[in-house]
Amino acid sequence: MERGTGIEPASQAWEAYILPLYEPRWRLRSDIRDLCVHGPRKPWRSGATGRDRTADLRLTKALLYQLSYSGIGGECSRAHLLEQDPPSTLYPATSRVCYTTPVIQLENVSKIYHPDIVGVQGVNLRVKPGEFISIVGQSGTGKSTLAKLLFAEERPTSGRIVIGGWDISRIRPRQVPQLRRQIGVVFQDFKLLPRKTVGENVAFALEVAGARAQRVRTVVPQVLKIVGLEDKLDRYPLQLSGGERQRVAIARALVHRPKIFVADEPTGNLDAINAEDIITLLKKINEFGTTVVLVTHNRDIVNTLKKRVITIADGTVVSDKMHGRYKLA
Repeated sequence: MERGTGIEPASQAWEAYILPLYEPRWRLRSDIRDLCVHGPRKPWRSGATGRDRTADLRLTKALLYQLSYSGIGGECSRAHLLEQDPPSTLYPATSRVCYTTPVIQLENVSKIYHPDIVGVQGVNLRVKPGEFISIVGQSGTGKSTLAKLLFAEERPTSGRIVIGGWDISRIRPRQVPQLRRQIGVVFQDFKLLPRKTVGENVAFALEVAGARAQRVRTVVPQVLKIVGLEDKLDRYPLQLSGGERQRVAIARALVHRPKIFVADEPTGNLDAINAEDIITLLKKINEFGTTVVLVTHNRDIVNTLKKRVITIADGTVVSDKMHGRYKLA
């Protein structure tokens, strides 16, 4: 265990319990990366006939179509793939799309609250699949507003927001649950149901999405093992520490294997040790291919991560550094 927090070393817990959730996606991701980067093997395998070559191309295209549905590696659009016939022209174009098409794209996005309070204004942002970005800024500068726009808790006043190839700028209310099953979200105040146990809180996220009882029984122990709370399945939120409550929130957000994980001030109410444990979990989630958006004001965390840092001031992006540090304008 690490620091007595109940979190097992990543080499044990994550390999044992995250892979059952992510393995189909992970295996496909490896296949897609190989196909996108290298294309079909040349020369063709020994003894390959024309029929074999056709079968190889069909398999490749089937994988790429599956990619277009699952979003692994870059949310290629089905329409784009259809435009790439014949198959001989598929690989170069697909290689560019899979690894340059952003999973998050904001185009001149503004959010103005009544009567004329600026949340964010003129934001342009592109986030590639698998990135880990930190959004920093002083209180009231628009960090949380930007996060809320990503999972449609707020609607933009103007501009365009595209998540995984889906323009959510004018998303319909009935489509919001579908979007949020693709985006894991955790908040500073945890947002747990106080009258439900740890297991029931995590299970609830699956039940409201219509998951079968067997899936609920399988997934809940797995994600609780990931966050080191498998022995507290029957505890209530009030019986947990702040760090433990945040880990329950992370477990709940993991149940749908999200492509994007938004953490809005997840360490704001935690001490330094618990905060570090939460960031370790987010880094591991990111290592398995999920794009992580961290909204924080914690200077030490941002400087330790050495990841991309986006600084917001007065509702606008004033700095965007690939290996940045916490530095307010």
